[in-house]
Amino acid sequence: MGTARRTSRRFIDVTRLRPDRVLAALREPAVLVNIASRLLIVLFTIDALVNAGDDRFAGKALGPRNVGIMLGFSMLFPLVYLVAKRWRSYPWWYDNLYLSIFWLDMAGNSLNLYNSVEWWDHIPHFHGPGALSAVLMGVFGLPGLAAAGLSTILHVTLECWEYYGDVLMGTHNVRGIADSINDLAYGLVGMLVYTILFRRFAFTRRRRAKPDKR
Repeated sequence: MGTARRTSRRFIDVTRLRPDRVLAALREPAVLVNIASRLLIVLFTIDALVNAGDDRFAGKALGPRNVGIMLGFSMLFPLVYLVAKRWRSYPWWYDNLYLSIFWLDMAGNSLNLYNSVEWWDHIPHFHGPGALSAVLMGVFGLPGLAAAGLSTILHVTLECWEYYGDVLMGTHNVRGIADSINDLAYGLVGMLVYTILFRRFAFTRRRRAKPDKR
């Protein structure tokens, strides 16, 4: 019996994809936002691939990166829910917050905001680490300090990747040392703001995803 239970957990729980559940979910605002977020990611990815030579994307190697986000990172919540069965119900709003990290950055490129609006770069770098910290606390149960630390580590890793990508691969994602330092500074501020707000308000604490104890 123990072996059978362990084996069953290796497969997707198809009962979570019953038609009645799917149809009911489609009436929820959070689900519609989720669908819209994923469509934006797909559209921005296609734009970066089809128009790779455009001034908006030239020298940034964004097409392959966006494909990796679309097929990899953006699928984190569905995979954890269906395969790992971590949550009692799907955490739609946390997934929406998580997806906003990616489509906000992609929008900056597709809408040419990074090139045309000098301060735009600060917005995704402020939002990304902060949103990720809130997600780590809300759905994965990390303490505030651990969530803030992990989100900061990942943001620093991203900045290192962009810098050394320019050095080793000839891309053009960083506009000098000051750009990297400002990105890290805005990331730290965003992480602190989101983490403190999430920890302070009882509403956000009550909205944490409930673990599936089956």
